[in-house]
Amino acid sequence: MIKINKRQYFNYKFLFFSLLFAVCLLSLSCETPQEAEANPGYVRGLGFSHASGLYPSWFQLILTAGEGAKIYYSIDGSVPSPEKAAKGGPVYQYSSPIRVWNRNGQPNLLATMQNIPMMYMHPFDPRGNVPQVFYPDDNGVPKAAIIRAIAVDSGGSQSDEAILTYFFGGNLANYAGHPVISLVTDPYNLIDQNYGIYVRGAEANRWPNYNFNRSGDAWERPAYLQLFDVKRKVSLSTMVGIRIRGAYSRDRGQKSFNVYFREEHGGINNLKNYNLIPGAVQSNGQPVATYKSFMLRNGGNDTEINKLRDLYIQSLLTDRNFTTQAGVPCIVFINGEYWGPYNLQERYSDNHIEYKYGVNRNNVISFDNGQLDDGVEADMALYENAMKFRNMDMSIKANYDEFCELFDLQGFIDYWAAQIYIYNEDWPHNNFRMWRTRNIEHGNPYGDGKWRYQMFDTEFALGIYSGGAVTGQSRRNPFDEILNGTDNNHRNNRLFKQLMGNQDFCKQFVITMMDMCNVNFNYNSSIAKLDEMAKIYSPLMLGYDQRWGRSWKSFDAFIGDMKNYLNVMRNTMPNTLLPDYFGSIGISSGNLRNVTLSAKCNGANVSGAAIKINTTTPVLSNGSWTGRYYSALPVTVTANVPNGYAFSGWTVTGGSAENPSSQTTVVNFTGNAAITANYSR
Repeated sequence: MIKINKRQYFNYKFLFFSLLFAVCLLSLSCETPQEAEANPGYVRGLGFSHASGLYPSWFQLILTAGEGAKIYYSIDGSVPSPEKAAKGGPVYQYSSPIRVWNRNGQPNLLATMQNIPMMYMHPFDPRGNVPQVFYPDDNGVPKAAIIRAIAVDSGGSQSDEAILTYFFGGNLANYAGHPVISLVTDPYNLIDQNYGIYVRGAEANRWPNYNFNRSGDAWERPAYLQLFDVKRKVSLSTMVGIRIRGAYSRDRGQKSFNVYFREEHGGINNLKNYNLIPGAVQSNGQPVATYKSFMLRNGGNDTEINKLRDLYIQSLLTDRNFTTQAGVPCIVFINGEYWGPYNLQERYSDNHIEYKYGVNRNNVISFDNGQLDDGVEADMALYENAMKFRNMDMSIKANYDEFCELFDLQGFIDYWAAQIYIYNEDWPHNNFRMWRTRNIEHGNPYGDGKWRYQMFDTEFALGIYSGGAVTGQSRRNPFDEILNGTDNNHRNNRLFKQLMGNQDFCKQFVITMMDMCNVNFNYNSSIAKLDEMAKIYSPLMLGYDQRWGRSWKSFDAFIGDMKNYLNVMRNTMPNTLLPDYFGSIGISSGNLRNVTLSAKCNGANVSGAAIKINTTTPVLSNGSWTGRYYSALPVTVTANVPNGYAFSGWTVTGGSAENPSSQTTVVNFTGNAAITANYSR
């Protein structure tokens, strides 16, 4: 029998109850209904006891490797190696289980007092408008625990890396319903004064030579990406390449990224069969399921305001004949530190055009702000040939016909009408993108060799810096800005001026603009959409404010400015702007009339019926829809035929149909008109 004295008895008793107390605490913490449980994982040559995920409480991480192998790990994203471990950190040699726990409130490793100011433009930048550097405290930066580990055997051979991200307890509760992306990269890739892409660089580096202004392959860095879905499961893990993207928003602390799937970084070359961006669809309506790259966008001009403006505007225009970018809000952590809300958004490239429209990417030519983006040098001649119309008299039919042969006309008008309606002040001299196929691909309507537009970066719009004003003292209206503004001699501005000299173009432009006024920018539906998105983004921006600093007005105040703009423009566009600039075709505010569409069968509404008016198909709410049009311009209507019905003709009051028995007809009207599609069974 083993004898113990009184002191040993009390020591053991104290140890016993201490352990019991700890077990009870752990048991209580485990009662929180969180997602992840300890699941062992393995990469080549290295095992780990807990996979990336969301855990209820701290745990001991056990790493395993082959006999005789040594394990090295880091906690700040540094690439582990024996050489770094020998220097005493931030890489360590593994000798016993690692205590992994909630790092909230612990010192920042990336967003430090030393690193933060280097992430902004120089305080004496000659452009001025220097943003105030914001220093978050340790508590203002929520954190995840990052472990990056390798094993090295006795012969010096290295295992694959294990890169793990651990969230704890309620860490992700504030981001419910949104994906969370963890990016892990060696801090050297971000903050080294000569090599880091996230800092302005050495003191000698002045604008425009800041590191974060650089682009191209030389300024792409490897990173490990993990995507935690809305159920907090890791649904995507791969090495990627990252680059800083954007223009002036690069000067801000929170920067945008282009993210590339590349085999050379040890990841995948294409992301396939994965619904990365809900709402991203192909031309056939099916979800985009293949990605070569995507954006993590800070919001551009809207970075510190609402972040939703670009996605909101583009979401209103998905039915028009130009490309828009789908996106959803997400939360990004870099090396385990909260970097704030971003928009996970489609990125334009030849691959995107191929995935979207089914054309051969090697046959794609694209120009971004007049610079060749996809194609070969010889394709510059095709672009210059398209731009020649800026110097041609477009009132001459032969010139206009040639223009229509080279451009998707309705797509051109859709794009320009939309940009003008939102009054994008960073366009058309900037932020314009065009594409076409070099050669005709028969059987594909998008392979016809005509130029088409891709919309992007629309957030400098809806009166973002003018309190939502459309016009006003010392403020031009959008047409005046194009025709007489600072950049009125830009080739795009000159092209539009020439086209305004063609009566056919003017008529189609006005008809299209009224379609957009009535449907895409319908005040009630567009405000409902804005309220829906504001409800999503508002709580996310609270976290942004704590991390990056507050804007000069509240989130709600900026939403109010957007509503003010939409309210003013819905009257200003049809009553003032269009008559002022297109009055030569006979339109005026005095000949605006209501046009009501309905679908009937023996006096009853027809389920499934749809009527296209000009370029848009409005929803027949409660069996009818009403919009405003100029009586000087006839409207074209087309009725579909739902299953079980036969089309039996049009009835028009307040006007007349040119072909009342045809599914498609032109309607002339002089007063308020009611247009009814009739069906029989």
